[in-house]
Amino acid sequence: MIRLRTDIKHKTSVKPFLALVILVLNGLFLNVSAQSYDEARNLAFNGDRAKARQLCRAILAKGFDSDVALLLGRTYAWDGKYDSTRIVLNEVLSRNPNNMDALDAFVDVEYWSENYDKAIEYCDLALKKAPYSEDFLLKKARILHSNDKYKEAVATLEDFIQKYPGQAEVLKKLQEYRPDVMKNKLKISYTLDIFDKDFNRDPWQLTAFSYGRKTKLGSVIARVNMAQRFGDTGFQYELDAYPKISENNYLYLNYGFSRSSVFPENRFGVELYHNFPKSFEGSIGMRQLYFSSSNVSIFTATLGKYVSNYWISLRSYVTPGSDGTSVSGQLQARRYFSDPENYIGLRLGYGVSPDDNQNLVDVNAKSRLTLKTRSIRMEYNHIISRIWILNGGATWGNEELIPGTYSGYYSFDISIARLF
Repeated sequence: MIRLRTDIKHKTSVKPFLALVILVLNGLFLNVSAQSYDEARNLAFNGDRAKARQLCRAILAKGFDSDVALLLGRTYAWDGKYDSTRIVLNEVLSRNPNNMDALDAFVDVEYWSENYDKAIEYCDLALKKAPYSEDFLLKKARILHSNDKYKEAVATLEDFIQKYPGQAEVLKKLQEYRPDVMKNKLKISYTLDIFDKDFNRDPWQLTAFSYGRKTKLGSVIARVNMAQRFGDTGFQYELDAYPKISENNYLYLNYGFSRSSVFPENRFGVELYHNFPKSFEGSIGMRQLYFSSSNVSIFTATLGKYVSNYWISLRSYVTPGSDGTSVSGQLQARRYFSDPENYIGLRLGYGVSPDDNQNLVDVNAKSRLTLKTRSIRMEYNHIISRIWILNGGATWGNEELIPGTYSGYYSFDISIARLF
């Protein structure tokens, strides 16, 4: 009887011990698996995908792990082995139909295989499960655009931004894709500058006519500017181009010439724009202005960011000269509404911008670039029926006439554009 009790007590004490051993071994296995997964991931991202696959298969032989399986499938896809990828991804989805990472991988595989319709199916499936997903929405729009379905791509973005406003990347992509549907743009604008009596100037007027077209290489814009100053009327002819270099890079190119004294004789501009992660955009470039008696070089750079429904950017201009270096800048903010063409804007400026032609329509335009000028501008932009764009703005500023003495000026501008 005593022996029986001893055996029972011994067996009872063994159970917690075995549970503890199993728990420790299981923890060790999980830790080893995690370390092995990290090692496989590092191998894959460092280009040694064959070894990464061997390690993934070894881990999966001990037990299924969706993260490991997805990494295995991704390595097949990166090597163009799409059928093998599909086998792995189907296994993941059969175990968990709501695995969004597997759906994301399937979208990429079908897109890379140029099976656009199938890729769209997976996008739609993911959007049914997560209708607010910006990532799947952007992938769907990009796939439609790649398949030359421009109207569908734009409609997809427009519908999404109506339901879920404040998506910065969607706004940017809509701005990029919309010209593929409406490739042509006619625009007319008018600016009136009124000065305080200290200037002893009549009002200045600037009228501009432009035509732009989206091409496969990028947008091209031809423009004619007509300025009326000091009883004289002058014309300037300009050409802008925005060639796209890659997915995240494009150029701004500008050339203009005039035979009138109220414009630079020639002007050149070049600027490289780059889209950074997290909705940042930056640029660096220069402007070259040629007047009858001298030339001016201006260096410029910008940094901007989309924050929800807002776009905030800072631009600087640096103008070296014999009398020293002049620095000017602009801080700009826009608040977007239901469309990238519907917004209100505010701009604070110090110094003169060479990109504003109303600042360079003076017989002393070269000297104006170094003036101490402060300004504030408000604008409103609105699109009507998706084909008409209206813009209106008002600017108040003051300009240093002599050291320490400022006088004010007011600018009012309006423009209308037609997309077709």
